[in-house]
Amino acid sequence: MKIRKISRVASCAIFVLLFPSGVSLRGAASRPAKKTPLRVLFLGNSYTYGNKLPQVVAALAAADKNARPLEVKMVASGGKNLLWHAQNKPSMDAVASAKWDYVILQDQSLTPTLMPHRTRQGARQLNSAITKSGAKTMFFMTWQRRPTPELLEKYPDMHKRNSKTYMDLARELKTAVAPVGYAWKIACDANPNWPLYAKDNSHPSRMGTYLTACVFYATIYNKPPTGLPSKVILSKSGNHRIVLGITPGDAKKLQTIAWQAVRQAKKELADKTTTRPVKDQPKTGNVTFGSHMVHTFVGATGQGPANPNPQHALATDL
Repeated sequence: MKIRKISRVASCAIFVLLFPSGVSLRGAASRPAKKTPLRVLFLGNSYTYGNKLPQVVAALAAADKNARPLEVKMVASGGKNLLWHAQNKPSMDAVASAKWDYVILQDQSLTPTLMPHRTRQGARQLNSAITKSGAKTMFFMTWQRRPTPELLEKYPDMHKRNSKTYMDLARELKTAVAPVGYAWKIACDANPNWPLYAKDNSHPSRMGTYLTACVFYATIYNKPPTGLPSKVILSKSGNHRIVLGITPGDAKKLQTIAWQAVRQAKKELADKTTTRPVKDQPKTGNVTFGSHMVHTFVGATGQGPANPNPQHALATDL
């Protein structure tokens, strides 16, 4: 099934995908065969499934011969938020269906800025179920939309408000956070010409997904992503290949930025002087971010028919 172009998120699909730990990798024969995989579940929307982010993270991990292999599953639907996932049966079934090491939570991109109380409500509900299942919660701190003059006029402190919501939740619930928003801010300040955004100024380009995946690698394994491949080949079947890659020079710089962001977030979380109680605002009604056509795509271990063309990932420095 083809994933629709990111610029048309109003009609994005819901995905439930499983990418096995045995991803294809050139030279993978040297990996110890009996390493127990880390199992990670992603709950989010198009920021999560765009450019097959979980699959890219797994492929980068597979390129590290010293790392435990990564087994990832995703439940994601265009435009959805954490409260939706907390009330969505496939999402909650996925949380309870397996022994995950981490469950990664990504909210709708504007909600932490405009309605942080809704982010907190959804996060608390999900974290309760995740903790009960024996897994650990990790928040996916997203980036701000491209700071155009119009956006800066309406939301001049969007990055600060967005990141604060995720960091406050991580402190409150004592969870991990993948500071992708920090990394994007550092990268955009360092080189405004880097094409991290897709044409819609919201979703990630392939370079943006690469930086995001490096942040997840650094957060999950607690080590710098330096030396990882600059290109990831996502193969569906036969000779058909989808390549996500950047230049080796840019990859090296983004890997450094990813580790800088992770270290910054860890330092802030360890600083107890920044911890403050968060009071929720009373509900003021619902905000609609657009209508969405929802379809289902079920992986080999999900409910319904198995995917006839299971997808695998290959990391290389071609």
